[in-house]
Parts: sequence; structure tokens; C-alpha cells
Amino acid sequence: METTARKSLDGLFNGRGVAIMGASAKKGKPGHSIVENLRAAGFTGNVYPVNAASESILGFQCYRSLEKITGRIDLVVMVLPADDCVEAARAIARRKDGKGDISAAVVVSAGFSELGTDQGRSREKALLDVLVPRGIRVVGPNCLGVMDTYSGVNTNFDIGAYRRGGLSIITQSGAFAVSYLKWAEPGRLVGLSKFVSLGNMSDVNVVELLGYLADDDRTSVIALYLEGTRQGRALVETAAHVSRKKPIVALKAGKTRIGSVAAASHTGSLAGRFEMYQGVFRQAGVVLAESVIEFYYTAAAFAKMPLPRGNSICVLTVLGGPGTLCVDELVSSGAVRLARLSEKTKSELRAILIPAANIGKPEGFIDTTPSFTEAQHREVLKIVLGDPAVSGVIYLTTPPLFMDEDALAENIIAAYESFAPEERKPLLSVIGFGSSVPRLRNRMEEAGMPTIEYPDIAAKVMINMVRYSRYKSRFDEH
Repeated sequence: METTARKSLDGLFNGRGVAIMGASAKKGKPGHSIVENLRAAGFTGNVYPVNAASESILGFQCYRSLEKITGRIDLVVMVLPADDCVEAARAIARRKDGKGDISAAVVVSAGFSELGTDQGRSREKALLDVLVPRGIRVVGPNCLGVMDTYSGVNTNFDIGAYRRGGLSIITQSGAFAVSYLKWAEPGRLVGLSKFVSLGNMSDVNVVELLGYLADDDRTSVIALYLEGTRQGRALVETAAHVSRKKPIVALKAGKTRIGSVAAASHTGSLAGRFEMYQGVFRQAGVVLAESVIEFYYTAAAFAKMPLPRGNSICVLTVLGGPGTLCVDELVSSGAVRLARLSEKTKSELRAILIPAANIGKPEGFIDTTPSFTEAQHREVLKIVLGDPAVSGVIYLTTPPLFMDEDALAENIIAAYESFAPEERKPLLSVIGFGSSVPRLRNRMEEAGMPTIEYPDIAAKVMINMVRYSRYKSRFDEH
């Protein structure tokens, strides 16, 4: 059932008229980039740059003020000096009172409560006091705002078009989330649904957004970068509700007292004790990553792979050392055990692999040795993934120069896709020196198969998937 709160956020993602106060004709300025990125994102609604000194920007007619815009405005973006934002808010209020059309505002500008000064706090309060009582939802200040790859709404001055997918990001640091997307883009590691940079979180907050994304059919996993919140109880209760439907992968800044001070100076948030977040997030089914790279890869894997139906994992490797590191990480977690392969599986593998291959020592560990052709990948993966005792597979390789990247990718994909969607299990592929085989990685990622460069991180990702699957299954059974 759609709630009033949900409807109030729709203007951020589905508005068909966007006004940019502070739009600039000068390339390189944030007010220019926002107009440029809105067009690049494929937005087909009306774009209204507000700039008294220019006739047009990038082909869009400019307007001297909001009052001069005759078409409908749903969303207003402020990219103005902080001192001008309160007066801009008053102009938005007058427009709302007169035409009743504006439902949301994104305040990109900084210079508010994050400064920690009375002037900054007073400026932010004045902004909100004008907008919020009129039902205008405010994102920011001090943020990059929102992106929706399906509607084309985009207030981000760093990123324009992005691949569509099921990952939605909620972040208190715009730069951090942009770094994730830019890191992932060359390898096609993620596809994006929605992006929300909250900044100071003066009005629209993480709790509301989690609830909104819980019911969003285009969001399959939520990545959350959190510095702090004043709504601790509501956050945990909402997260627990959302986690019953889809995974939340979180990274929490401010593990130390000094780090908490840094977080507060960034967005004005109350960081809270990290140990408290660890405990309550675990109870709420939130996957709390320990590092940036674990956060990146875990969110990407959840967006592409099914959940494991059990905790019995097989490690299939061409590489002895990295395979051992992977086994150590899995077993030491206490959440995963190595799969006990059936005798049928072992027999079928012996018929394919060379005598020097290690099959089942220890149980659930298969070292094929590098004498492993492209075509054998298809046969072996089908056998291992088809074993009922296997809940998921981590495959490790560094493709040698004599192996064809495209043929290898096609065989791995063919093996995986030989199973019906409802029968598929998570397969994480560790591609050592992945930058040396970009075609292999790109082809697999395009087919929805995550590739990871580090064996220990692949193990952590699989552990996270196992733990979340166990949490979610408690509610799926009822």
C-alpha cells in the first residue's frame, strides 16, 4: 500500500519538470554540469535553467526567475551561494503558494549546519522553515542530490548517464558514492537504479529512503554509506523491515572517536558508537562491511546473484595459494563450511581432470591445476553447480596467455546458464590480475556474473550472502 510518505518522495525521482536555480552557461561550473548531466541521463521532461544573464544553456531556454516559468515544476535544484539560498527558498514558496506544483527541492549548496556555526545552523533552519511546512521535501543541503536511471532525473554534477540495474545507493557522502560508481563503471560491475546523496539530511532522511526503496520494484539491493543519524531506533526498525524483502549492505564511518569528529564536521551528523551499530545491524539483517572494497563487491554481488540456499560452499581453483587463502577466510568465519561433494561428482570430475588435480582434499576444495581448457570449464562448472550438496561456488583463476578470453567467458556463462533461473546458485569468480583480461571480465559482468580480484574479499562476499540468506529465510518460511 502506497503511503503518504512514499508519495511525498515521488517528486524527487519521477518529476517531469526540473528547474535549476544557479544554472550556469560556463562549462565546468556545477550549475552547468547539472544541466548537462540531466540531459545525458536521458531525462525527457522539461528542463528549466534559471539564469538572468543567459538566453539559453545547452539548448534549454533560460528563465530570469521561477515566476517566469509557465510549465509545471516538480523539482527545484539549488546550486547557489549559501547566502542566496534562503531568498531562493522564498521564491520557491511563492511559486508553491501560487501554482501548487513544486513538491521537492535539492540543495546542492554547502555553507549550512555542517559548518558547526550558529550562522550555518540559522541559515539551514530558515531554509527549512520556508519549504517544509508547504509540503516541499528537501534533500541536503551540502549534497549531490538524486539520480534515477529509469526516469532520467539527475541532479548530480559529477555523473551523467549510467548503466541501469538493481543497485540503489543512499549516502551521506556524495564523493564516496560517486567513487563507487566510477570505480565500477569500466568493468561494468554494477547497474544503478537510484542514487541519493543526503548531505546534512536536514529533511529527507535515511529512514524514509529505506522505506521508499523497500517497495521499489527496480531496486534489488540497497547500498548504504552512513556517518550518523539522530533516528537510531527508527533506523534499526525500518532496516529490519526492509531486510526481510531485500538486502541492505552498509558501510559505517566513524569507528573511532576521532573519526566520529571528522564525520560530524562533514555533515553535522551524530556518529554514535560503532559497536552499537555492529550489534543492532546484525539483529536487523543488515550486512555491515568491514572495508570499502568489501562494501563495493558485496553490493555488486547481491545485485547480480541469487542467494545461497545453505552454507556449503565449494572452492574451485586453478591457483593453489589463492585457493588456500579463500578456504581460510571461509572456514574461519564460522558461518560457512566446505561442501561435502558426492561420490558421483568426484567420479565425474576425475574423468575430466588430469591425475594431478586435487579433488576433495579437503572436502569441498578442487584444484584443477592450470591444465584446464576453456571447454573443460563448462563441463566442470556444470558438474559442481549441479551437486545438491553445494550451496555456492567460488571459482579462482588467472587465465594464462594461451587461453582465449572470449572462449573462456562463453564457456563459463554457458555452464551457468544451463541451469534454469530458479535452480541457479551464487557463483563468484576471482580473476587474478583482472585488468590484464578486460574482455573476460566485461563479458562475464554483462552476463550478470560478478568478478572479483581478491580471494579473501570473494570469501567475505560469499559469507555475507550466506548470513543474509539465513536471516531472510526466517521470514520467507512464514
